[in-house]
Amino acid sequence: MAQGPGFCPEGEEVKKMENITETKRRKILPRELRIKIYKRVMTLHRRGLSNKEIIDMIEQEYGVKLASSVVSEWTRGRHSPYNGRYVPSIESLRPSKELAYIIGVVPTDGYVSKNESKQRYVITLRAKDKELVKETSRRAAKVLGRKPIKSFRVGKYYEINICSKTLCELLKPFDIEKIRNFVEHCPDCTAAFLRALFDAEGHVSKYGYIYIHNTNYELLEYAKKLLRRFGIETTGPWPTSKNRRYPNSKNCYYLYIKASSNINFYRHIGFTIKRKQKRLEEYLKRTGKL
Repeated sequence: MAQGPGFCPEGEEVKKMENITETKRRKILPRELRIKIYKRVMTLHRRGLSNKEIIDMIEQEYGVKLASSVVSEWTRGRHSPYNGRYVPSIESLRPSKELAYIIGVVPTDGYVSKNESKQRYVITLRAKDKELVKETSRRAAKVLGRKPIKSFRVGKYYEINICSKTLCELLKPFDIEKIRNFVEHCPDCTAAFLRALFDAEGHVSKYGYIYIHNTNYELLEYAKKLLRRFGIETTGPWPTSKNRRYPNSKNCYYLYIKASSNINFYRHIGFTIKRKQKRLEEYLKRTGKL
């Protein structure tokens, strides 16, 4: 049965997994251990062992007595530990362009909500640009090994909800030291992170000025340092007294890319949003730089 946009598969999976053992206390095993046991169960199943033989073998090897219903659903492909948390921990995340892009989008157009008691962990992305939401959905699917998340309309915005405890733990609270290894893994990852920032918060004026604004001064300073690696010089971050995007925020800052660095920005970073990329290309052609 189709689920609404607020449905969180990770929370549902935790509830199902409460029955993993036939104990009175219904103790939930650590996810990493469940995944290890799951892999062993599937190996034994492929060898032709019966469910009872598998249960006995797992109890002998891990000291855990699985419920027969769990083994049955695992071997029939109806459930697995991955159904709830596709990547079990931050340490299991692999650096990639896709992950770097998500890291760049969340502190701009996204927000993270965590509810430990309800086992609900959701990253919500809401933006006017359908391309941005669609691109983020595609990349999140690749990082988590699941199908692309369908977007839906909320007034004049497009929205997706990414259910992933691991990504929520990585991105809330937002800490540059925590994301650094994923963002700075390689030039492609760094470029993907910066592209996400500019896709979400960047602007190109009709005169070719490229700038980005955000309420997080530290984030813009970090972006400035990363841009310099591609030969892209900037000015700022400077405070701005008013910004329509953040009407309730006391502080907002903007970062300008120097006109002499526009061509390097085009070559190394660019925009996924077509209208922004087109405006930049038109400016570069008009000034003879492209």
